[in-house]
Amino acid sequence: MILVIGCNKGGASKSTTALNVATYLAIQGKDVCLLDADPQSSCSKWYSYREDAGLQPTITLVQKYGNIAGTLKEMDKKYDYVVVDVAGRNSREFVTSGTVAHHIISPHLASQFDLDTIEELEQQAEGFRDLNPELEIWIYQSKATTNPITAGKERSDFIEFMNGYNFAKMLTSKSCERKIYRDVLPEGKSVLETSNQLARQEIIDLVKEVLGHELP
Repeated sequence: MILVIGCNKGGASKSTTALNVATYLAIQGKDVCLLDADPQSSCSKWYSYREDAGLQPTITLVQKYGNIAGTLKEMDKKYDYVVVDVAGRNSREFVTSGTVAHHIISPHLASQFDLDTIEELEQQAEGFRDLNPELEIWIYQSKATTNPITAGKERSDFIEFMNGYNFAKMLTSKSCERKIYRDVLPEGKSVLETSNQLARQEIIDLVKEVLGHELP
């Protein structure tokens, strides 16, 4: 199963989402490969911290750039799940991964700059599905506010905007702007390996919504 975490805007928590999803699947006993296809190498740096700390469960990390479709097809034969982190732009890595992925989880902030890239994603989706008609695309709100006064309107505005598009499914799960997501990175940990129940549940909800039929 190939899961691509990708969008056309930087700073949307792609790497953070990818490494947390990969760790959750590994905790569930799955054989997981985290493929870092982003030249910023955020997942690779996190992985080196994890290796240095000797944390379990282990995750295989592979770095690959350019046309990654062939690599992903080979990895899909070897691992239960291949989680892919691509650069936050219309990169060759994102475009080629979409031709072989089973799912694309596309994180977006509820900001105009992020939402302005949805039309580009829609155009990419058309090209992906020309070669990969079974591809599922999911829109995931990331870094949502935790302010109870504004959270409801932010969420409803985000959903209202996405209702204008039908190429992707809107996830009911979301991630919030929480310091814990940043704090665990230099320790090589995911939020699943902390006592922060809110952040933990956000990742669990995401994975189960996308892959719930496959997981216990």
